[in-house]
This record gives sequence, C-alpha cells and structure tokens, in this order.
Amino acid sequence: MKKDKGAEQEAPKSEKLSASTKLAFGFGDVYGGGAIQIVNFFYLIFLTDYIGLRPAYAGIIFFIARGWDAIADPLMGVITDRTRTRFGRRRPYFLAATVLVFVSFVLLWLPINLSAEWMRFLYALLSYLFYCTVITMTLVPYWGLGSELTMDYNERTSLMLYRMVFSLSTAVAAAVLPMMIVKAFPNPGTGYLVMAISFGLFFSLPWPFIFFKCKERPELLKPPEPWSFRKLFIDPLKIRTTRMLIGLYVAAYVAVDLLSVIFVYFMTYYLGRGDANFVLGTALIVQVFTMPLYALLARKLGKRSSYLISLVIWSFFMVFIWFITPDLPSWVMYVVAAGIGCGMAGAVFLPWAMFPDVADVGEFVFGERRDGTFSSYMTFARQATTAIATTLVSFALDLAGYVKPLVVTVDGVIQRINQVQPEGVITTIRVMLSFSPLIFLALGIYLAVRYPLSEKVQQRLRGYLSYMRGEAKTANLNAQELQDLHKKLVGSEISR
Repeated sequence: MKKDKGAEQEAPKSEKLSASTKLAFGFGDVYGGGAIQIVNFFYLIFLTDYIGLRPAYAGIIFFIARGWDAIADPLMGVITDRTRTRFGRRRPYFLAATVLVFVSFVLLWLPINLSAEWMRFLYALLSYLFYCTVITMTLVPYWGLGSELTMDYNERTSLMLYRMVFSLSTAVAAAVLPMMIVKAFPNPGTGYLVMAISFGLFFSLPWPFIFFKCKERPELLKPPEPWSFRKLFIDPLKIRTTRMLIGLYVAAYVAVDLLSVIFVYFMTYYLGRGDANFVLGTALIVQVFTMPLYALLARKLGKRSSYLISLVIWSFFMVFIWFITPDLPSWVMYVVAAGIGCGMAGAVFLPWAMFPDVADVGEFVFGERRDGTFSSYMTFARQATTAIATTLVSFALDLAGYVKPLVVTVDGVIQRINQVQPEGVITTIRVMLSFSPLIFLALGIYLAVRYPLSEKVQQRLRGYLSYMRGEAKTANLNAQELQDLHKKLVGSEISR
C-alpha cells in the first residue's frame, strides 16, 4: 500500500468534551479514590487493633481476595464489553452501583464483637470479598467508559485530570475525616459505623449523574466477536504496550499503598504522634494542586517524560523518611509529606492519562473496542497493589512480633490501649516505609524509559483507526509503516 500524501489532512479532528460531561465523569472517581484510600489507610489497623485479628490473618484475607479478583475482574471486563442494551455497554451497571456501593462499604466497617477469632476472620473475609466484587462491577465499566468518550490525545489527558482531581480531593477527606469521625464518639464501634454510613452515602451519589450525562458512542457498539477464552482473556496481555502500562501503574501504586498502609503504624508506634491523618492529608492536598502542572507538562514533554520526572521527585523525598526521628520538630514531617505529594501527583495521574491510548492499541490489534477488558486489568492491578502492600506489611509485622492493643472495658465501653512495640517491630516499620517503596519506584523509572507510545505515535495510530472505522477514506500509513507501528506497540509483526 502506498502512502496517501493527502491522508494527514484526513486524520480525525480534535473531539472536545463539554465541561459538564467532564465534571459528571470525574465525579465518579470519588468512589475509586475515596473508598480505596480509606481501606488502604485504615482497614488493616481496624482489623488488627479493633477487630482483634492477628496481622497474618488479615494478610490472608487480602491474599484470598486477590485470587477472587483474578477471576472477577477480567470476567467483568468481558461482560461489559459484550453487554448490549439501549443504554449502552457501561451505563446499566452504574444504576446498580447506586445501592451496592453503599451496602458493601458499610458492611466492611461493622463493629462486630464475636468471641471467636475464626468467626471474626470469616466475617471480615466475606465482607471484604463482597466489597471487592462491587468495586469490580462498578469501576471496570467506569474506567472503560473514560477511554471511549473522546479519541483526542490531549482531551483525554484533560478528562483524566478532572477525574483525578475528584479522586485526590476525596482522598484528602479520606485521609483526614474517618479518624476524626471515629474519635468523635466515646465508643469507637459507633464511630466506625457512622463513618462508614457517611462515606458510603457519598460514594453512591455519582452514579445516577454519570448514567444520565455520559453518553456512549454508538459507532463503538458493534456486535461482539464469538466467545473465545484465549482471545478475550489472554490475547490482550500479549500486547507489549498493555503489559508496560500495567507495569507503570503497579509500580506507582504499590509504592503509594506501601506508604499508605505502614504510615499510620510509623506515626503511632515510632514517632508517638496522633496526627497521621493530617500528615497524609498534607501530601494529598499537594497532589491535588500539583496535578494540573503535570497535565501541562504532559502537553509539553509527553506523558512518559512527565511520569519519569514525578518518580524522581518522589524518590528524592522518600530517602528523607529514614532520617526522621521522634525528637525532630513536627513540621519536618509535613515538609517531607508535601515533597512526596508533589512527586506522587504525576505518578498516580499519568498512567490513567496513558490508559485510553493503550486501549486504542487494542482496537488496532483486534478491530473492536475492548476498553472494558483493558479496564479490568487496571482494576485488578489496582486491587492487587493494595493486596501486595497490605500482605507485605501484615506478614512483616507478624514475623517481627507485633503486639496487639490491650482490650479493656471502662464504664461499659470497650477501649483499646496501644502497647509498646519491640525494637524489631519498630525497625521493620521504618525499613518498610523508607525503602520498600523505592524498589517499585525504580521499577517504574525503568519501564517508563522503555515505554513506546508517545504523542506522535498515538497520532499516527489514531489516524489509522479512523480509516479502520470507515471515518477516513484512505489510510495514513503504507504497508511498511503499518508493520513498523505494529511491531513497536505490540511487540511482533502483523501475522496476516
């Protein structure tokens, strides 16, 4: 095929979204950003210090849940890709989420007081599995919808910026408010229940708005291909760009989750301070305000380069954690948290800005949109990062000899008194917080250097996809250019 000299002019024009559409879509990630953040920050310590589970048992809960996610997430991706209703493929699930999101979140934090530890373990396991299932049922179609609303490279960055600002703004509240609510009540059990009901209601609010405001593109609703386990579940993972994006995403978010899970223990048992939620809130507030800067930087330098810069900044400030001691002024921790938040902003935002472009590669390879399937990999990766971080921390604390709080009853109210931890536990907490995130940040830097999908490459891909859909009369690539593009993005030459 010879290159058509006029093809460049036939590339699809920019597809602008209205501010109201961006706001409605972005509102949805108050659930993904808020619920996951609350669980990351407080659920492990809720299980160990309030429910009274050994850290190892809590780690088993997260491990089992990730085995379930390995089945449920890809399956939900295929289900939503193959759903055909008059409302579209994604939107019907948002109506169900309105109720299920609330119920699943409240059940997670019920202040159960069962006498046998195995009964407490079983309840925590079942409620957490239900919560994970609702996360999957809701976020897989939601994240898949985001890459389909517009095909424009920079407009997608703008859309994801709206989403992540909502996500991180809620994460600030998720870091600061839950423990303030819990401590406002004499009985912590009542506090946890009020917190769960309050946030559960808030997380349920966005889904009717998204259902009515975010319309799906009719040209993407072609009849699905015949069922094939290999084609639907395995083949997307053979795409080089997909694997690398998942790697970038996992590297950043495991580092986030390790920091989130262990930080409360660090502040409570090493520094002896009760303001962990405010320090975390500082990091998250800085993230919110610096994220638009990364969006601008992505326009100037590209998403990959911006991601690299964010990880370098984050790594620089993580090193300082090891040198923080209890006798230092309290403001030092806030300064370091602000620096970490500045680097973390790009690391958590830019993989999602890259995601719609990777979904385009899927259409290039398979000839149909499988955004739900690609979204399911991201959903599983997000929940897997939480599990990896929580399991590592819980087993490390258990092996180090973590001492659970002492349970006493005062005036009929059950109270838990923190115990002095052995030196081995303190050292484990410091090492886990200071150095384990750096391993994953280094992995992210390595993958970002090798990531192949730049803005220039995506523009060429987008032009060819327009030809595949019948929107352009001629292709913008000749046979050799098409072969080179396939090899660069997929990792192999076109077999046909």
